[in-house]
Amino acid sequence: MLSSKRLGGTFKIIFNERYRDPTLQLIVPVMIATNVFFPAFLAQGDFRPFALVLAGIPIINVSETLTFALALRNIIFVLGDHIFNNSIVSFLMMPLKRTWLFLLFLFNDIVIPYIMWISTTLLYLVSLGVSLGGVVEDLIEVFSAGYFFSTAFILLAILKVRSPGATALLSVFVLGSMFIFGGLGEYEFILSRNMEDILVTSPMNPYIPLLGYYITGNVSFLGYSVFGSLVDFILGIIFIIVSLIIFKRYQI
Repeated sequence: MLSSKRLGGTFKIIFNERYRDPTLQLIVPVMIATNVFFPAFLAQGDFRPFALVLAGIPIINVSETLTFALALRNIIFVLGDHIFNNSIVSFLMMPLKRTWLFLLFLFNDIVIPYIMWISTTLLYLVSLGVSLGGVVEDLIEVFSAGYFFSTAFILLAILKVRSPGATALLSVFVLGSMFIFGGLGEYEFILSRNMEDILVTSPMNPYIPLLGYYITGNVSFLGYSVFGSLVDFILGIIFIIVSLIIFKRYQI
C-alpha cells in the first residue's frame, strides 16, 4: 500500500509539472480542431484512401505535429532542464526505484501525448463517418512507429548530451533530415522503379511507400511501409532500453 501511494504521489508531481492548467484544456480541443485536413483532402466526393494518407502525414496533419511537439517539450525542456540544472536530484532521492521513476517519466512525457492524439483522431474520424479499418489502421501504425522511434531517440539524446539546447538542435537535424530527405529519396526511387533501395530507406519515412501503395495498388509498397514501421519500433525499443540503463547509472 505504501509503495502504491509513493508511486501515485510521484506520478501526480510529474503529471502536474507537465500538464498544469490550462495545457490539457487547450491541447485536446486544438488536436480535434486541427484534423480539418481529413475532410479537406476528402472533399472531392468519392472516398479516396490516398487522400486520407496524404492528410495524415506529419506537418500537413497539425494534430500529429502538435503531439510530437508536446512530447519534445516534455522530454527536452522539462526532463532535460531537470538534468541540466541537476534538479533531477530531488526526484532521484524519492523513495522509489529508478526503474519505476524512469517509467513514470516515460509515461508522462511520451505515452500521454500519444493517448491524446489517438483518442482525438479516432473520435474525429468516427464522427466523420470514416471506417476504422484498412487505411486508418495503416496510418496509425506508421505514425505510432515514427513517433515511438523519434521520442525514444530524443530521450536517449537528452540523457547522453544533458543539454536541452544541444539536444533540440541534434534532434531536429537528425529526425528532420531522415524524414524529409528520406522521403525525397524514396520518392525518387519510386519514380525510377528502384525497389530494393525503397526497402532500405523505408524506415526513414514509411509514409511514402504507404502513399505509393494507395495510389498504385502495388502491394510491394505496403510491405515496404510495414517493414519500415517494424524497424522503427525495434530501434525505439533499443533506445528505450539503453536510456533506462543510462538513467539507472546516472550519477548525482
